[in-house]
Amino acid sequence: MFFKAFTRLFRRQPAAVVIPTTELLRDLTKVESLPTLSDTSLRALQLIHNPHTTLADVTEVVRRDGILTAGILKLANSLAYRGKYPTEDVGKAILRLGLNGCRQVIAAVGVSSVFKHRWPHVEEACEVLLRHALFTAILASRLNKAAQLGFQGEEFTAGLLHDVGRIIIGTRVPHWFSQLEVLSFHEDAETLARERKWLRIDHCYVGAEFAKANRLPDSVTSVILHHHEPESEKRYPVLVALVAMADALANHVQRDHKVTNLRVEQLRGVGVLAQRVGTDACQALAEAIPTTVVGALRETRAMLRITPTS
Repeated sequence: MFFKAFTRLFRRQPAAVVIPTTELLRDLTKVESLPTLSDTSLRALQLIHNPHTTLADVTEVVRRDGILTAGILKLANSLAYRGKYPTEDVGKAILRLGLNGCRQVIAAVGVSSVFKHRWPHVEEACEVLLRHALFTAILASRLNKAAQLGFQGEEFTAGLLHDVGRIIIGTRVPHWFSQLEVLSFHEDAETLARERKWLRIDHCYVGAEFAKANRLPDSVTSVILHHHEPESEKRYPVLVALVAMADALANHVQRDHKVTNLRVEQLRGVGVLAQRVGTDACQALAEAIPTTVVGALRETRAMLRITPTS
């Protein structure tokens, strides 16, 4: 069962809480203290966000990178995408996945190093957050299709990186995880307030600093900064609200392991979406949730198998 993989990670007793110093918190805001994406990852992310990218462009990039080649083949032969017969031909695998599927592989592989940049004492936390990030990204992508919102991959990348601030803070202040219970998926209106109480800063701000330092698109930076407060976003309100909804839905599923008790109208971001894209689109989102969750769980399992392990 997919959800058992999450519950196994919560068996250890939390360590004693240590409140971080002001000096350490101040250092977290410095650009030079943040991890950096590789040049290859940045080029790949630029490729997938270019609306003029073709399958031929993707094929050229994939064939030059052994890790991407392996990822494309693994995903194409997974239960989520596999046809009648498996394939070992990269060209056929790319055709099977299509442009959007290949974009997702490139994004997942490209940013996975951020989640692998860790110390042993936060290894399990990083693994949980990687699962959550992938699940959120895939939900955002599928919800985008269901409501025909027109995003072309930016929703996947933004979903993948929305909680990167938690990774950055967690690797420097490991006791933060046990103090704020970020791995319980019980986020609420006070989540950021609790972070600011203990850390004098929140994971959204730290994540946005990471995005700026790595020259990520403004739209992705906005999602990272405002996914807990989508009503505050002015430049990219629909994208931010979509990822906020996907994040809230992922938290609900990973916490309750079901959607039968879900009240869609209470999901973060739904109100903004209703104002911006109309009730018909929101109705389409609500109706798509059961099948979207099932498909996203299956796809998340497949994506987890293609991310580098070291």
